[in-house]
Amino acid sequence: MKTLPLQITVDIWSDFVCPWCWIAKKRFEQGLAAFEHKNKVLVQHHSYRIASGYPPMPFKAALVKKFDSKYSAELMMSQVKSAGDSEGLVYNFETMLFGDTKDAHAMVKMAHQTGLGEALTERLFKVSITEGRSIFDRDELVTLAIAEGVRPEDAINALNIETFKDAVIEDEAKARIIGVSGVPFFVLNGKYSISGAQPAANFLNLLRQVWAEKQGELTMDQEGTEGKSCGISGCSI
Repeated sequence: MKTLPLQITVDIWSDFVCPWCWIAKKRFEQGLAAFEHKNKVLVQHHSYRIASGYPPMPFKAALVKKFDSKYSAELMMSQVKSAGDSEGLVYNFETMLFGDTKDAHAMVKMAHQTGLGEALTERLFKVSITEGRSIFDRDELVTLAIAEGVRPEDAINALNIETFKDAVIEDEAKARIIGVSGVPFFVLNGKYSISGAQPAANFLNLLRQVWAEKQGELTMDQEGTEGKSCGISGCSI
């Protein structure tokens, strides 16, 4: 008799100013929801800043600067918006900001300790991309965290205690070790990778393959699969 595996781990690296990351998050969630053993999956979120050291600036201006081409920037935004529409996500690039998201990631690190990380992560994507609110303003971050149920003192501590910011740096160091150069990036069981805003079916298929492998039913090809993503040098088009 075969023994069912205890767990599949999924490690996800993403950034709030990566336009493909929100789409990938939704598609992964759809794939996971359709997975027959979803209750055996442990999802762990990790920080990755595509704009480390950048001061907050309008997203469109930052994109043109990175691509050195207004046409390429407009093309990428059009593709992202179309993909977002298909997932019911609203992208307002006119109001979206770009910059170093260390404080936002630190806030989420704290929220995960109290079981509120998932809710706050989703909220930060929406306020940044759809609502045009600043996730770079510390008072705004505290307000957003409190609205999701975080205690005021915990929200304030997240921005002032180095432990949470150190955790962001540690996540990025882990990413470098395994060769991550852009996000979104997913690693299953510390072994198999899938990057970019893949279709939900791709995430579902990989989950099933990893599950089957743990059952000893097949051997997987260890090469990663690539899709639309963002790195420190820009976003794919």
